Amino acid sequence: MKAQADKIRRIIDNRKKDGYVIIGGFAGEAEIRKIPDDEKRRTAEQSYKESIDDNIKLSAQIITRAVSLNLMGMGKMDSFHLAAAEAAGADVLITTDEKFIRKCKNRNITAVKVIDPLDF
Repeated sequence: MKAQADKIRRIIDNRKKDGYVIIGGFAGEAEIRKIPDDEKRRTAEQSYKESIDDNIKLSAQIITRAVSLNLMGMGKMDSFHLAAAEAAGADVLITTDEKFIRKCKNRNITAVKVIDPLDF
């Protein structure tokens, strides 16, 4: 986990120099709202806001795609993360969730490459 966290920090810190954009949105914000500890949640919210360059809003298109992905066996939140990444035109969705990565590979999800931060 420390190696993944360190890599995520480097990705965030180097994004402008390396020429890529980090897109956040409602799904990430919803995940942060689940953090029960108030101080940790506030810290996560602040870090998140400082780390994203653009923000995608929930839309009917995203909801429809998320429902489709969920019916394919993706978890509810994973479905929304992936549908939002697709709608944003992202090349890559970085996650530390190996189960999510495997599901995307097994279902041949190719619109967005879902990878571990260490593979970025």
